[in-house]
Amino acid sequence: MKKHFLCFGIICVLITSCIGWGLDDDVVNEDPFGPTFNYQPVTMNRAEFETTTSVESTPRTIINSGKIYVKGNYIYVNEVNKGFHIINNTDPTNPVNIGFIQVLGSSDLSIKENVFYVNNATDLLAFTLDESTETITITKRLENVFPQIWTPEGPGFYDIADNEVIIDWEFIN
Repeated sequence: MKKHFLCFGIICVLITSCIGWGLDDDVVNEDPFGPTFNYQPVTMNRAEFETTTSVESTPRTIINSGKIYVKGNYIYVNEVNKGFHIINNTDPTNPVNIGFIQVLGSSDLSIKENVFYVNNATDLLAFTLDESTETITITKRLENVFPQIWTPEGPGFYDIADNEVIIDWEFIN
């Protein structure tokens, strides 16, 4: 009889612990019309957006690093949604931050031979970099390959104009 009572008690505990499944008790802002977010999109007109990829000879401080890539004597460190730091690693004991490739909305990079492939918010860019003259030549742009950049809190719907691109998110709380 004690075994049956113990089994019944365990089953009751399991059932009551399952009742709350699917409910998120960590939700901070509940809205009967949908979730609210603590970020708002930073947008740019598409025509202006397509002219922003460039090389800056002045290095920037790394603030929000993403993925890291190596090609020859250079290291490329992603600054999430901003671009890539260029680090000369000819002397591995003394790497030198030498510049910055501005690619708005970027988070990933792939390099094959001398061509860089980068997500530029919703677009896929293929470009070449001439490190001696610090110039970029965009060889191909495929528009709207990727969805709009999600808020750091996850997917959400934001009503933006057709000619606008989300390039980053800004904390508004």
